[in-house]
Amino acid sequence: MKNVGRFDQMFRIVTGLAFLSLFFFLEGGYQFLSLMGIPLLYTALTKQCFFYRIFGINSCQLPSQKS
Repeated sequence: MKNVGRFDQMFRIVTGLAFLSLFFFLEGGYQFLSLMGIPLLYTALTKQCFFYRIFGINSCQLPSQKS
């Protein structure tokens, strides 16, 4: 079940790529912080967020009802 909407997906992609790019700017033990970008990119690409599912959040737009 997809629970990540379009805006949320784009935000996760941009933020995930920003975190991954930190690998090239941070030194020493701080480079592990760039790994936080991996789950953000994964949830953006699959449109499924485990934490959204636990808390019942859905940022997908509902299809419009035609009458």
